[in-house]
Amino acid sequence: MPNINLIAQKRQDKRLMERTIRRLFFLMSGLFIAAIALFTLMSAQWFSIRNRTNDLNDELAKLQPTIKLIQEVDNKTALIAPKIQLYGKARDHTLRWYTYLQVVARSLPENTWLTRVVTATPPAQNTGGGPPPSAIVNLSGVTMSQQLVGETMLNLSRYRDVLEAVNLHFTQKGEVGNTPTVEFEMATNIKGLESTFVAEKPAESNGNAETGGTNANTAKS
Repeated sequence: MPNINLIAQKRQDKRLMERTIRRLFFLMSGLFIAAIALFTLMSAQWFSIRNRTNDLNDELAKLQPTIKLIQEVDNKTALIAPKIQLYGKARDHTLRWYTYLQVVARSLPENTWLTRVVTATPPAQNTGGGPPPSAIVNLSGVTMSQQLVGETMLNLSRYRDVLEAVNLHFTQKGEVGNTPTVEFEMATNIKGLESTFVAEKPAESNGNAETGGTNANTAKS
């Protein structure tokens, strides 16, 4: 039988196995080192987040008195908000009347005097959720001629941002002593001014009406 030398083949197989084992060792070592590095990184981030959370909790604890004070101020502001709105509405209502009286004073020509200024009841309107009727004021006065009556109406009509309409009710001749005069009455509709001022009752808090609240009432303009 021929002799077959298997020593070289076994040596080659051994070297191949050793290389494979070394590669596996290096691969496992690399994976182990990567795992340790990842664990270290995650641990560092976790400790950083934990420290930051503790710092934020400490800051929040320090801010608690300030937060409580802000909440108390908000609660008090909510309680007085209806009163502030009521005072603001009353102020706007009063300023509109003041503006109206200034307009009337500027519109009167020379030798024209007012003898009576009175609010009139607006005509009834359907209560279908529309805006309330505007205030109507009747101006009664005396002047020297019909021309001055027309001039007064013309001057009033120029203030379209304040007055919606100016209507003449009547004119009639009269006299003061021996001087002939013309008596007149005209109606002026004030733009954007409600005929009545309604003071609404503030909303109730916790089932009880706020102490010192304003009762609902209607004040005649």
